[in-house]
Amino acid sequence: MLILERLATQPSLEQLRDRLHEHGHEVSARTLQRDLEELRDEFGVEAEYDRSGNCYRITGGLDSVSMLMNLLERAQLLELVRDGGKPKAAAHECLRFEELGRLRGIHHMEPLLLAVRDRREAKVDYRKFKSSGNKSIRIRPHLLKEFRGRWYVIGPASNYEHPIALGLDRIEGVQVLAARFKRDEKKVVELYDHTIGVDTSPGKAERILLHFTPAQAPYVKALPLHSSQLLEQEDDRGLTVSMYVMPNFELRQILLGYGSSVKVLEPTSLAGDIRKAHQEAAAKYK
Repeated sequence: MLILERLATQPSLEQLRDRLHEHGHEVSARTLQRDLEELRDEFGVEAEYDRSGNCYRITGGLDSVSMLMNLLERAQLLELVRDGGKPKAAAHECLRFEELGRLRGIHHMEPLLLAVRDRREAKVDYRKFKSSGNKSIRIRPHLLKEFRGRWYVIGPASNYEHPIALGLDRIEGVQVLAARFKRDEKKVVELYDHTIGVDTSPGKAERILLHFTPAQAPYVKALPLHSSQLLEQEDDRGLTVSMYVMPNFELRQILLGYGSSVKVLEPTSLAGDIRKAHQEAAAKYK
């Protein structure tokens, strides 16, 4: 984690070692080289030495860095509380977790990960909200995605025109089948790369341009709304950022949550939706 964080600033070898030293890790140059090789071989993150600049730059696996950091952060937290004794016993006094999803259905993750890895179809017994019975769905799982405390399995499914997302908390049972499938990266993975949440009903990503107030600006920079977020302009009037995502339900809910701290500049259709929602909300308080 420390190496990955420091690589984002294009450090020299000595700066990498200093970073580790500050956190109590004394390593030789050779050990650090092996760590960099492990990042490449085990996790697909490649950092190359730029002799002219005397620094290391991440040249491959950029898409993996964010996911890898999330996994390592959670693994580190588990490391803190997994052993017996006082640390584990006192964990409930020191830690507070969001309880939105409570990881319901997490036991289905292992067979679904197996299906994604081996490209095997899966038969899922699924219960929709407000439904009294289960529905059997045959899905070709391409990826698992977390959003607001819930995990979803995503992929094309029999009798569905477009890829679907099934919440693990609504799954009653999973059976990994022998039938294999060919991954369709463009239809599934790339589609959800440009999706906040799991709603793909708009069907197409667009350039979204947002202006935030000065008070909100540092929070938006520290925690981007999406990996495609780019800084367009910042001055004493606020912050303007762009991103390339679908203007879906989840994005509209997030923007509405910012209230008067954000203004949608583009596209005009999304700006109209947000304006209408605010007007309808205001009318309820008259």
